[in-house]
Amino acid sequence: MISAYENQDWKEFATHYADTAMIYNNKTKDKGQSVIQFIETNKQDATLFSSWKYVDEDSEYEMVVTDKGETWVNFWGLWQGELKANGQTYDIPSHMTVQFVDGKIVKEHGYWDISELMTSPHNVAVIDSLYKAFAAGDVPAVIGAMDANIVWNEAEGNPYADNNPYIGPDAVLNGVFGRVLADHAYFTLEDIELHNMNNNKVLATLRYDAKHKTIGRAYNAQVAHLWTLENGKITAFQQFVDTKKLNDAMTK
Repeated sequence: MISAYENQDWKEFATHYADTAMIYNNKTKDKGQSVIQFIETNKQDATLFSSWKYVDEDSEYEMVVTDKGETWVNFWGLWQGELKANGQTYDIPSHMTVQFVDGKIVKEHGYWDISELMTSPHNVAVIDSLYKAFAAGDVPAVIGAMDANIVWNEAEGNPYADNNPYIGPDAVLNGVFGRVLADHAYFTLEDIELHNMNNNKVLATLRYDAKHKTIGRAYNAQVAHLWTLENGKITAFQQFVDTKKLNDAMTK
């Protein structure tokens, strides 16, 4: 299972789990994940790293049978990953304990300190990856960076603020991204600069270079985006923009 994780062979990875397995890595019992959800989380995490592995010489395994007759395997290891955004390598001691039934994992608990990764540099890496995905037209990667309950607000006075707040990735995709792309001949983000902020926030200063499709007016507007993150996921977004430029370009 660990080898498949290191190689990001998710098909092989899934074969080690029972279909009904539940994973509670750094989570309470009410927030457990199914195998499918767990793999999707790993895939999203993998987009932030150039490489990751467990250091062999620091890995230890122990199988125990409890007084209830349950079979568990304990693992202690050193997780090592290189973050794409800054090339820094992070070493994180990890412990997992997994229950097996008929050779398949049915329950997994994992414990490791992710505070080093959850600091501002990591948050900036998440937002940097999001902007790069947007520029490449990789909408699934953009949506994948968002928390399931993200609260998204367009700037007051922006034509797309009519349905504020947009709750959840689907609402953002359909209510904002879909409308922006449908209304514009082109819409690009330029001069992006990212700034670390307190309280897990990242401020992006940038410009919109765009042209409305039907009216035909182009505009270049000054913009700021304020992002809030929790556990590596975007939980809130607030846009600030020169709404006069937008309305002049988009209103007959």
